[in-house]
Amino acid sequence: MGEDIMKRRYVNALITVLVMSVSFSMTAMAVPEDQNVESLETQKAQVQSQADDVQKQLVGLLVQYDALQQDIEKQKERVSQAQEELKAAEAEEQDQYQAMKKRIRYIYEAGDSSFIETLISADSFTDLINKAEYIQNVHSYDRDQLDKYAKAKEEVADRKADLEAGQADMEQMSQDMGRQQADLQTTLDGMRSQIADFDSQLETARAEAAAQLDQLTDATENMVDAAEGQTDADQPSQGGNGGNNGNNGNNGNQNGNNGGGSNNGGSKPSGGGNKPSGGGTTSTPGNASLGQQIANTACQYVGNPYKYGGTSLTNGADCSGFVMSVHALFGISTPRDSWSQLAGGKAVNYSDMLPGDVIVYSGHVAIYIGGNQIVHASNSAPYPAGGIKISSPPNYRTILGVRRYW
Repeated sequence: MGEDIMKRRYVNALITVLVMSVSFSMTAMAVPEDQNVESLETQKAQVQSQADDVQKQLVGLLVQYDALQQDIEKQKERVSQAQEELKAAEAEEQDQYQAMKKRIRYIYEAGDSSFIETLISADSFTDLINKAEYIQNVHSYDRDQLDKYAKAKEEVADRKADLEAGQADMEQMSQDMGRQQADLQTTLDGMRSQIADFDSQLETARAEAAAQLDQLTDATENMVDAAEGQTDADQPSQGGNGGNNGNNGNNGNQNGNNGGGSNNGGSKPSGGGNKPSGGGTTSTPGNASLGQQIANTACQYVGNPYKYGGTSLTNGADCSGFVMSVHALFGISTPRDSWSQLAGGKAVNYSDMLPGDVIVYSGHVAIYIGGNQIVHASNSAPYPAGGIKISSPPNYRTILGVRRYW
């Protein structure tokens, strides 16, 4: 419920800002002729500033909506590819199974006596050595065939898991799309009722949103692997119990609820928040170890469930609730919803991304853990297809921004 409620509050605030902007304009038009010209210019600047802000927020909404549409199309391609790979793996498994059946049948029918007879029939020591080597090669071949069959079965299991995870992500994206579509339509209807030439402004906003999305898409596809140069020791370890630590989970839930009151960055991301490199940090912070601790702690809850609107690290959290509650364990407040988390903290360039940073997608957020991996509350499917899990690479969806709260 948290994501929808926060988004609707934001949409209502956006329309309110628009009404205030129109009100300022009407006031400026009614000013007496003898009023100070400087005051009129100030009011005009205020009106323009309000109009620019509304336009930025509209562009931001369109970017999120269009990015999610783009991500869904790419996810459809991944699911289709996973289906093809599963078919190929199942065919290979069946081939290996049939080969093993034939070999087992031959061994059963011939028995070990055939090998003994082969050795006895040797007419010289050299012949004996050659036949013994032949028998050894036959046994090696049998072991290799058995290994191939085992690997084929493992490949099928992996491909099934990939397909189930892809389908679960697709379902979650579709649900997010439904909510975003409703919110966007509400915003457009409200603005259309307030602005006479709104359709013209909407076209301008769509063009700007398309340009921003192209930039974000290129940056996402070409992002530098921030894991390059990291050692194995830098990688976070998963909790052996899947993160089912009662005390930590309770703290995460309680602190997480308090964390929602944060005003880090406000609740309205600016247009600049959608740019991949603007205003980002350029050096490694002195407290990078805190970011690594955040990443390590987040991984302790891998395997726990996803719950829409939830903030409990053990009983269920959605993506933004997970990010908020993990940070709350370190006394760090973050906004409650993913849209606002795009505005909070500090902007970070892709190339400067460190473990503990928050990666923001359209309607989704994750914590970067290093090694080209993220940990996130993914979707409502059971783990490992869904729930809190580790995924790779971070740019599996269009990245709208990277934020640092530590």
